[in-house]
Amino acid sequence: YRKDLERIITMDFEEYILGVLAGEMPASFHIEALKAQALAARTYTLLRMPQFGGSGCSNHPEADICTDSTHCQAYRNPATVKEGLDRLKQAVEDTSGEVIIYDNRLIDAVFHSTSGGKTENSEDVWSNKVPYLRSVVSQYEEHSPKYVTQQEVKVDDFIQCMKKIDPQIRINKNDLEKEIKILERSEGGRITEIKVGNKILSGTDVRTALGLNSSNFNYKIIGKTIVFTTIGYGHGIGLSQYGADGMAKNGSDYKEILRHYYQGVEIISIEDLME
Repeated sequence: YRKDLERIITMDFEEYILGVLAGEMPASFHIEALKAQALAARTYTLLRMPQFGGSGCSNHPEADICTDSTHCQAYRNPATVKEGLDRLKQAVEDTSGEVIIYDNRLIDAVFHSTSGGKTENSEDVWSNKVPYLRSVVSQYEEHSPKYVTQQEVKVDDFIQCMKKIDPQIRINKNDLEKEIKILERSEGGRITEIKVGNKILSGTDVRTALGLNSSNFNYKIIGKTIVFTTIGYGHGIGLSQYGADGMAKNGSDYKEILRHYYQGVEIISIEDLME
């Protein structure tokens, strides 16, 4: 399902992967990082296709997958890429047909922009524990523009956002220092539980409500404003795109990158998988 066209189309599989690569990762990234992203995108897609046992796109039942980045994967028409298209094509062609498996099955090759120094265990952000989605150190991410960001939120706006999460919440804005308390963080640093007023909320819900880059944040109350300092960008599970670029620039090839971010996996061809 092409979101921009608002209709379902049929296209060549590897041509689609090229479009995902164009949509998900800057063409200026190291070629080995681009190859790693190509495999992640290819594996993520195949896992969802009914012919490989997947259930298709839940938002668009007749489609294998959609181009809504908030639901499936981002997609950009390769024809609109002004610079670096040859590099994107090389990354797809050099890894054509290669996929990532764990225990002889396709993995759910999730990825995000910037972990902020350490990725997350799947169960700390989502409910299910996945053996290959373990928290690992993610060096070399400092070149990400979203490595550390700040966002100011007016106290009244903050209270309104929290009430959208839970209308029963009660917050004394005159004593806000005592009204907000971080209770628990994950191994990767993201907030799993935070007390706001009379309620305990998840860091993910607070992040979403406020539009923060990740749930790894600290805050400072300055008058009628709360300043949030956020580390990383995205859910933090699986492949870190800026971490992959950093690893590649420090000498790792795409297979080493993938085996770092997805623990215990193997890389094989689709043909071997289908035997």
